[in-house]
Amino acid sequence: MDATLKKLTDFAFQLGYDDLPPVAVHECKRHIIDTLACALGGFNAEPSKIARAVARRVSSETPARILGTLEPSSPELAAFANGVMMRYLDLNDATGTGGGHPSDMFAALLAAAEATKTDGKTLITAAVAAYELYLGFFAGMQVRNGGYDHVVYTVMAAAAGVAKIMKLDHRTMANALSLALTPNMALGVTRRGQLSMWKGCAGGNASRNAIFAIQLAAEGLTGPQSVFEGDHGVWNAVGKFDWPSFAGQDRPFRITATQIKIYPCVYPGQSPVEATLAIGSRIDPGEIEAIVVRTYLNSWWESASEPEMWAPATRETADHSIPFLVCAALLDGKVDAATFTAERLSDPRLRALMQKVRVIHDKELDKLQPPVDPCRLEITLSNGEKKLSSVDYPKGHVKNPASDKDIESKLVGLNNGLLSPGQVSGLLDVCWRLEELDDVRELVSAMRI
Repeated sequence: MDATLKKLTDFAFQLGYDDLPPVAVHECKRHIIDTLACALGGFNAEPSKIARAVARRVSSETPARILGTLEPSSPELAAFANGVMMRYLDLNDATGTGGGHPSDMFAALLAAAEATKTDGKTLITAAVAAYELYLGFFAGMQVRNGGYDHVVYTVMAAAAGVAKIMKLDHRTMANALSLALTPNMALGVTRRGQLSMWKGCAGGNASRNAIFAIQLAAEGLTGPQSVFEGDHGVWNAVGKFDWPSFAGQDRPFRITATQIKIYPCVYPGQSPVEATLAIGSRIDPGEIEAIVVRTYLNSWWESASEPEMWAPATRETADHSIPFLVCAALLDGKVDAATFTAERLSDPRLRALMQKVRVIHDKELDKLQPPVDPCRLEITLSNGEKKLSSVDYPKGHVKNPASDKDIESKLVGLNNGLLSPGQVSGLLDVCWRLEELDDVRELVSAMRI
C-alpha cells in the first residue's frame, strides 16, 4: 500500500480509548448531543421522510435502527436516513473554513455500533479517530474549490471509524479506506447554484457508502493499494499534499478544534448573522439605504459569489446566502428554522431589502484566516448615518465556545415536542455517560419519538 494509506491505517488501527485525554472524550460527547439535537430538528423535513421511506423497505440480518421511529433497516440505509436528519437544518458542527461537517459521520458510526452491539468506549474512540482523519484530510487536501465536495473527507474518515467498531484487521481496514474513497469522489456542484435537497443528503450518503465499503472489505474484497499516491489516485486528481501530523503529546486531538453552530445556516453565515443581530434592534429596516458585508474568500465564494444568493428559491440556497441571512436577521431579529419557510423565501419585503446588500471579498480579512471567522458589517441609513458591527469569533467558535448548557439547550429547543421532557432528560443522561455504556443501542433507544 502507498505511504499515505499506510499512515492513516496505522493511526486508526492503533488508537485506543486509553490514548484519549479527558478533554477529547468530553468533546466527543458534546458533539454527539449536538448532532442528535440536529436530528430531532430535521426529523419532520421532507428529505428526512423520503430517506426513512426508502430505509424502512429493507431488512437485514444485522439490522440498525432509524432514529426516532426505531424501525429496523440495513446498517447502510439506517446511516443514510439518520444522516439526512442530522444534516437537514445545516446546524451540525463545522470545520469553520469550508471543510464541511465532521459530525455527519455519526450516522455511520451509530449504525455500525448498533449492528455490532458496541460499547460506548469503542464508539468514542472510533469517533475521535474519524474526526482526526476527516480534519487532517481537509487540512491537507482543501478540495472545495477544486471541484470536489467535502463529503470526500466524510466517506474515508467514517470508514476508518466504522472499521474500528467492526474490529477489522490492519489490511482489511486499509482495503476499506480505499474502497470508501476510490468510487466516492463526490462533486462540489452539490453546493453551487440553486441548491437542491441533495445538499442535506450528501453527508448521509457518504456515511452509507462508508458502511458499504466496510461490508465489502470484511468479505475480502480488495481496493487499490495506491489510492492516494498511485497513477490516477487522489494526488493526480487534486494535487500532491502532505498529510499533517496526528494528535499526540505536542498537539491536541482535532475534535477539540471543531466549531459548534448556533444558527441554522452555512458556517460562513454565522458571523454575518451575529454581527447583524448585534445592531439590528436599533435599526428601522425601512430606513436602510445600503448594506455592505465584508468577508473572507471562502465565505464570499460559498455564500455570495453567485446571483442565486440574491434570489434563493429553496431552503437549501437560502441557508447558504449571506444576503438572505443578513436581511432575515434585520427583519425578524433572529435566524432559526422558521426563517426558511416558503412564505419567508418569497416575502417581497425581504427580497427588496436583499437588493441593497453588497458582499465584498476583503483580502485583508483573508489574512486572519483560518483561526478567525471575520465579518465586517456596515449599514447606511437614508439620513447618511452608518451603523457598524464586527465579529471575529461567533458563538460556538472554539475561541468563543458554546457551553455544555448551551448544547443541552440546543437539543431542548430543537426537540419541538417530539420527545417528552422526561425522554429529553434521559437522552442527555445517556449521552453524558456514554463511556459507561455496554451497548450503544441504549443511546439509540432513547431517541424513540
